[in-house]
Amino acid sequence: MKIISPVDNLAEAQELLNEGADELYGGYVPPAWEQKFGQPASINQRTFAAAQIGSFEELSAIISLAHGRGRGFSLTLNAPFYAEAMLPHLLDYVDEAVAAGVDGIILADLVLLRLLARRHPHLELHASTLAHLGNSEAVKFYQAQGVRRVVLPRHLNLAEMAAIVKRVPGVLFDAFMLVGKCPNTEGLCTFHHTSPDRIWPCEIPYTLTALSEPVTPQLKAAMERQRSWSTTNRRHGCGLCAIPHLAAAGIFGLKLVGRGAPAAQKIKNIQLVRSFQELAVEETDFDSYRRRARQAHHQRFGSLCSPNVCYYPEFYEAE
Repeated sequence: MKIISPVDNLAEAQELLNEGADELYGGYVPPAWEQKFGQPASINQRTFAAAQIGSFEELSAIISLAHGRGRGFSLTLNAPFYAEAMLPHLLDYVDEAVAAGVDGIILADLVLLRLLARRHPHLELHASTLAHLGNSEAVKFYQAQGVRRVVLPRHLNLAEMAAIVKRVPGVLFDAFMLVGKCPNTEGLCTFHHTSPDRIWPCEIPYTLTALSEPVTPQLKAAMERQRSWSTTNRRHGCGLCAIPHLAAAGIFGLKLVGRGAPAAQKIKNIQLVRSFQELAVEETDFDSYRRRARQAHHQRFGSLCSPNVCYYPEFYEAE
């Protein structure tokens, strides 16, 4: 499986490639976009400067560097939808990126997908997790519009992922790994990640109250899960335990999270995933593999595993 790493600047790109990133992805906000549409109209679901490549020249340099190492780069344009007035600007933007050699576009908006599939038929179009493709029929529909690769939503379990991969053989599938586990179903989430302190709405402590009594056990459990996220560091998201099973399921790429994170953290994540990919080949005893993955999680984050931060909680067991 390929290791797909975020990149935010040229200075870190060489290090990420040296450490074993097979592909890079990132975002860039053209100055004209910000002037015309402002911060709330995020072009790629990030609104803080550290999570954006600084200029088109730097974007071009990162693409050239990746190509020089035989790797690829995909540009993130994954807002769930864009207004009609935005589309001409997006098409011009993608035209420039294609001229610079970009390999793929990660997107969610169906109109943008259809326009780009006709305009750039050789461009690899990825359906973002924001497209909310949670079953094989949804994937087939996007495939018919031009998608050749899908980032599977975070809320799916491994069995669901494996079933989708099996039923849609003509599409490549990526799954999340390290870090940034999200408590919500992203394709249905309307929270804005705009806080300068990077404290997102799902992390703010608050209390849910049922509108009427009695409270069903299912609702009570859901309320408790939501409450627990205010005490969880979602940046400890993992998934190392699932690597052997993801490979067996036919997952193409392991997508690392962390646009806007320091380069040192991105590098640690690449190193961890690379080492556990190798261990998955060498270690045939899954219990032993899993113990080492949990130890690595503790060493990396200084905390124990929990169902909240486990990308694949079906592999979680209480300490």
